[in-house]
Amino acid sequence: MASLFNKINRLKQQPEWSWSHFELEAASIHPDSIKLKVLQSFHRSPHKKPTPLLVGIIDQLHSECFPSPFPESLDRLMRVYSELKRSKREITRDKNSRDLEAHAKRLLSEVAEGDYLSEACLQWLLGNIEFDRIAPALDSKGLDAALMVKACALGHYQGVVTALEAHNKHHPESPVGMRHRYRIDHNMLTCYLSAYPSDNHEQDAATLQYLRNSDYLGQCKKALADEPFQWAIARNGLRFSSLLGDADEVDCFFSLLLQVSPRFLDLSYEPYNQLAISVMPDYHWAIRNVLTPAYLREQERALKQKANRRQQAA
Repeated sequence: MASLFNKINRLKQQPEWSWSHFELEAASIHPDSIKLKVLQSFHRSPHKKPTPLLVGIIDQLHSECFPSPFPESLDRLMRVYSELKRSKREITRDKNSRDLEAHAKRLLSEVAEGDYLSEACLQWLLGNIEFDRIAPALDSKGLDAALMVKACALGHYQGVVTALEAHNKHHPESPVGMRHRYRIDHNMLTCYLSAYPSDNHEQDAATLQYLRNSDYLGQCKKALADEPFQWAIARNGLRFSSLLGDADEVDCFFSLLLQVSPRFLDLSYEPYNQLAISVMPDYHWAIRNVLTPAYLREQERALKQKANRRQQAA
């Protein structure tokens, strides 16, 4: 799910969406509306904690302006599964998940030829169901069982990629954008991370090989070219560049992160509901070898120089 920061930035980058227009749209949903300075603050700051009122207003605006590309009846199944996962009764949750899986497989077998969006949505749902079984399989049955479940999840996710590519080829007038493709690529990578019984991904040969072969970093850059405010994608690019020990890519993705917010110069900075870079093991190579104090000071000077040039030009 997109963060509130991303949703506000995505709404704001629409043509004709000036701040005054944004404020009017928000006021049309709730009479109390939102102060303009509050909107602008959340537009700039990934770390701010939103109120339920703000979340509700932005969620409604976002769903109206950026509806899901998938059929509503099938997209609803994705929401049903999200609700199932929040159930606290394990037996009921597992049974309902199996029933939903069987229903999705039946629907997939009935999808009409050329209905690529229905196929993609159902494959995505089945991939999510299998993905959520990887960690339990690892805990209860061991690595071999987890790898088998991972392979099933990857098969479904690859089905999503194939269906989306076919849709975009046959319907160039209404393509599914990069943010959806990136989410699938990230899910596929996360399958590898979830199947490895350790947080020490530097030693995970299968994940590192997948990173080298999959062009995941290239997909990150494509997604950021469309939506440069996506700080989580830039940070993921930084994370996996660090795991690969690629100094040039670390520098590239850290620069993209700073374009979102100069707050990321502080490696202890915590975006909302996220850990800081400084405490996460996957970033340690980057911190030791690229993001040194001297490097960070140099980046800070460069940001100040850009800010001064903008002020002089204004």
